[in-house]
Amino acid sequence: MKILAIKQTSLGDVLHVTGHLRRMKEAFPEAELHVMTATSSAMILENHTSIDKLIVIDRYGFKKNWWRKPVWSYRLMKTAMQQIRQHEYDLAIDFQGLSKSVIFLYGARARRKFVKGKWPGLTGFHNRQLHAVREMDAVLDMAGIDAEDTSMEFQTTVDDDNHVDSLVKQLARNDLPVLLFSCFSRWQSKDWPLEKYVELARYYADDNLILFSGAENRQPEIEQAVALLKHPNCHSVAGKITLRQFAALAGKATLMVTGDSFPMHVSVAKGTPVVAIFGPTNPHKVGPIGKSHRVVQAPNCRQCENSRCRRLCLLDVPVGSVRDAVDNALTKIGYQIS
Repeated sequence: MKILAIKQTSLGDVLHVTGHLRRMKEAFPEAELHVMTATSSAMILENHTSIDKLIVIDRYGFKKNWWRKPVWSYRLMKTAMQQIRQHEYDLAIDFQGLSKSVIFLYGARARRKFVKGKWPGLTGFHNRQLHAVREMDAVLDMAGIDAEDTSMEFQTTVDDDNHVDSLVKQLARNDLPVLLFSCFSRWQSKDWPLEKYVELARYYADDNLILFSGAENRQPEIEQAVALLKHPNCHSVAGKITLRQFAALAGKATLMVTGDSFPMHVSVAKGTPVVAIFGPTNPHKVGPIGKSHRVVQAPNCRQCENSRCRRLCLLDVPVGSVRDAVDNALTKIGYQIS
C-alpha cells in the first residue's frame, strides 16, 4: 500500500500536519507514506519517523521565477509531477487545498483522493470557522482515519539537543529556567514591538535566563535591544542556531512569549507553554491548542488578516497584560514567581 500526503507551505502550516502524518502511518503501519512539501519546509519533515519518502519542490523558486524563467519553471513542475505519477497510490490527501498543491492531487494516480477545501471532482472538507488543525482532522476522518490525536511534533536529532544543552549551560547561571522570547514573524502587523519585549524581560531577568530569538536578518536589532538591558541573564541567539536547534531549544524552555508565528507552533509541538500575542489574525483559527497556553489579544482589533495592515493594533497591547498572562501560565505549571 502507498499513501500520498501533500502539504507544501508555509512553515507553520507544515508543522500543523505532522500529527496527521503520524496518524496515517499508525492507521496503515505497513504502507509507504510519501509526502510532498516545499524546499523551505523540508527541514521540518526530514526526520519525521512516519515518512518513507519526501518529495521536495522549490515552491518559492517557482513563484518567483515562473515568468522570468519559463523553461526552468516548466521543468521544475514537470519533474515534480513525474515523481508523483511514477507511483500508484491507494490514498492521496492534499492538506493544503490551494491551486499550487491541488494540481498534484489531480495528477496523482490514486484510487481515493481527498482535499482540504472544495474542488471539482474531489471529496473535500472546508469550514473557515474551524481551527486549521481541526479542518485537517475532518479531512482525515473523511478518509476513514481516526483523527483523535493529531498533536503536532517536531522531531530533532541528538546533535541538535546536545548543541542546545551546551549553549544553555554556557549562558545560564545555576540552571536557571529558560524564558524564550521570539519577537518577529513574517508580517509586521503581527509583531508586538521589540522594545516592549525588552521591558517585559526586565521583570523576569533576575530569576530566569531570557533568550531572544529571531532570523539572521533580525540579528543586529535584537542584539542591540538585548545590549540595552545590560543584564547577565539576557542574551540573543538570533541567527546563531538552525531551525531544528531552535526547536530543540523551544523544547527545553520553561515558557515562550511570541506573536502568531512559526515559533509559536514549534513551542506547542514541543510541549512548551506559550503566551501568544495576537493582532490581525484569529487565534480561534490559528492559535495555540492546549490548556497550558495563553493568548493576549490586541484591544479593538478588527482581525482583518491583512499582512499589510497599517493600524498596527499590537502597539496598543500593554506590557502589563502580557506580564499577567506570563505569570498566569507560569503559575499553572507550578512555577514560583518571586
